[in-house]
Amino acid sequence: MNITDLKREDIAQIVSLKNTDKRFMERLMDLGIYESAKVTLLNKLAYSNLYLIEVDDIEICLRKEDAVNIEVRK
Repeated sequence: MNITDLKREDIAQIVSLKNTDKRFMERLMDLGIYESAKVTLLNKLAYSNLYLIEVDDIEICLRKEDAVNIEVRK
């Protein structure tokens, strides 16, 4: 399961950041997106091409291409 599979207001834990290059993974980690972090899907925008998430009281908008690479568990 990944972030795109979540419904609005679902809370999940990040299991892995698969298929992301090292540079992008470092950027995600700088934003607080790392394995074992709790994430909440706040909204799906632009015909489900953008995902607004909250991690550690920080709201972040991810493209669908990036959100599918973040594996989560409810």
